[in-house]
Amino acid sequence: MKRVFIILLTALLLFSGAGAAAVSPFSVNVFDASAGNAAIPMASVTLTGTTSSILYTSSEGIAEFKEVQYPETYTVTVVKSGYVSQTRTVTITSANQAEPFYLSPESPVLITVTSTDGKPVSGADVSVNKVSVGKTDSNGRIHAAMTRGSYNTVDVSAPSYEAYSKELFLEKGATSLPIQLSISRVSPLILVYSEDKEPVAGASVYVNGILAAYTDLYGKAQLSTCTAGEYTIKVEADNFVTASKTTNFSEDASTLIVDLQYASATLTIKTLADNKPVPSTVIYFDGDVRGITDANGIYQTSSAPGTKIYISASHDGYSADSVTYTVEAGEDNVVIISLEQNIPYVLIGIGALAVVVLLLILVLVISGRRRKPVKSPAKSYPPTSKRDSF
Repeated sequence: MKRVFIILLTALLLFSGAGAAAVSPFSVNVFDASAGNAAIPMASVTLTGTTSSILYTSSEGIAEFKEVQYPETYTVTVVKSGYVSQTRTVTITSANQAEPFYLSPESPVLITVTSTDGKPVSGADVSVNKVSVGKTDSNGRIHAAMTRGSYNTVDVSAPSYEAYSKELFLEKGATSLPIQLSISRVSPLILVYSEDKEPVAGASVYVNGILAAYTDLYGKAQLSTCTAGEYTIKVEADNFVTASKTTNFSEDASTLIVDLQYASATLTIKTLADNKPVPSTVIYFDGDVRGITDANGIYQTSSAPGTKIYISASHDGYSADSVTYTVEAGEDNVVIISLEQNIPYVLIGIGALAVVVLLLILVLVISGRRRKPVKSPAKSYPPTSKRDSF
């Protein structure tokens, strides 16, 4: 009895397995019927049956569905921009089955791009179904392969115009497609700063060589409303190097930051002793030799504003002061270094010796006067009683 049960169970499993569907890869190969059956890449292939899947053909024109049940019947739709779409029923009866599809190209559609005022827009970038078809010519025209009797996504972009992107239904008999672009307008904001990130007020802002605005206290200049596009912006300000930039203004980018570099400021060093110039004086900046004063006791150089310099000097026979100075923009940067003439040591020694000698002479003279002998008074004799004889 047990043996009979095992046989019946085995037979039941075999019969149930026989009715189950198998799974295998299934491929769709897409070719161009007008170009020697060349492979068509990026064609959309939709497989609809027990399940629905969408794939795009590879560079070899192949779309491979990895796990497809068979035997089974499916609907296969192949779509490629510029070609006539195909839809047909395919019955998959074996493993690794492949089905070829040959697409015929459609005649191109003439796309004409104009502005709202009717003027042709040349150089506009045009894409159909996310694939670039090129730029419009001088008349705003371009031919593009599109799927008729279906919706096509058309994207157009051009400088000074708002971006265009729409899904358009193209009639089966359509031969042309007009597209109109709206002019994009912006109000550019120019921000001007110094190299130390301070706003620069009163800077002149030129647009394509024409004075357009001045910056305010915050370094801002709001330009008049203009069409989006490429402009050359030049900024001039006292004590700064003129800056020029070429930029594209659009709705997404209408602010331009301009950093100005300080112009070099003149720095004059004067060396004086008793208010008289001292030529050939060696000038030092931060301990390093920088130059020598001329016949007028002047050394002149240039330096960036804001630079802090320790200035010193040296000259034989003189002692000199030192100065720490910060260079200022737009100022007369004049630094006076005072020198004092040194008295030579030999002269000091001779002078001291002369003083000593004079002192010794004076002492000797004084002491000599004190030692001079005193003369004794003349002897007096008593008068004689003898009278003179006549």
